Amino acid sequence: MFEKVEKIRPEIEGVEESLAAARMRLMTEIRGEERPVRARPVRRTWFLAAGAAGALAAATAGVLIVGGMTAPKPPVVAHPAPTPAQTAPSSPAPRPTASAVPETAQGVLSAASASAIHGGLTPQPGQYLRVTWTSDRVLLGDDSTISQPGSGLFYPAATHAWVVRSSGATYIPADLTGDWYWAAAEPAVVTAAYGQDADADARLQLLLDRMSAAGGDGRFVSGGGSLPEGDGTTYSDYLTSLPADADGVLSQLSAGQGSISDYHHAAMVGWRLITLLGCNAGTGDVRAAMLQALGRLPGSSIVDSHGSLRTISFDSSFGSEQGESGDVQRHQAITVDVSNGRVTGSSDSTNPGGSIVPDGVPDVRTDYVVDVVDGLPG
Repeated sequence: MFEKVEKIRPEIEGVEESLAAARMRLMTEIRGEERPVRARPVRRTWFLAAGAAGALAAATAGVLIVGGMTAPKPPVVAHPAPTPAQTAPSSPAPRPTASAVPETAQGVLSAASASAIHGGLTPQPGQYLRVTWTSDRVLLGDDSTISQPGSGLFYPAATHAWVVRSSGATYIPADLTGDWYWAAAEPAVVTAAYGQDADADARLQLLLDRMSAAGGDGRFVSGGGSLPEGDGTTYSDYLTSLPADADGVLSQLSAGQGSISDYHHAAMVGWRLITLLGCNAGTGDVRAAMLQALGRLPGSSIVDSHGSLRTISFDSSFGSEQGESGDVQRHQAITVDVSNGRVTGSSDSTNPGGSIVPDGVPDVRTDYVVDVVDGLPG
């Protein structure tokens, strides 16, 4: 089955967030084998923090006031009056309450699409949409190879693994067909290591050092460069030609797909949509249409909700049918701010569990911060 995946993978490498030149250099460097250089292994861990809030309640008390009496009158014989029957105070009838309606990916992405149209963050001529990103990526290793998952090594065969963090920014012009500027990325660092070995750690450190030295200054890429799918189509080609309706988006992205089944066809459309949405570029109406299109695909579901953020998972596989025995399962997710329709995070994982990498650690996780600036960095 791994051989099957290797045959399919070149046309579907849409998982790579092409927002950073550093990561492209990383993928080039890791395909070559380097001579070991002794270096201290890096041992750092990840931490996740969560917060909680409390609430206050208040109550009021009533006061009973009794009036004074006047001078006494001549005595009178009192005849007790009948005591009225005591009745329990009536309680107001409960008001009917509407039952909570579970959120769906299609509903959430439709709401986000409306915000995408009117949510601002649209650069004017001379301005740039700045997408600042931080990416954590898994690299797998054995005694001779270091590669990303599925491009030389698969999880079951790996004896070493690292999580490498890189960060940078992409400046996208108001005219998407113009030059996108990829600022020089920060040097990559190791944030976690599994199955540590001095020789393997040295080979990785040599790779990171060479990548940092080759980083140089930022660079311009016309139209944002080609999508990782490898057909030569640029980001701007898609973002300036896609229609402003979900049906049209699905139809255009479906055209020319060399899929092996309807299931695989839908999966490939979903992968490309997530790649395009992750760059955070495009007009509001086109982004709205892409969000709605993703919500219509089978495999989309809501997996997390926090404030205005919704995380939508898209589950698929590299096989021709869902649940095919021995197939590599793929779990992607994007976090969307429904107040403006922008993507604040994405992840992609083919980790089957039970490998050198702990369960739940994705192949790649990227966080984004989006704003509009008046020019390029000096």
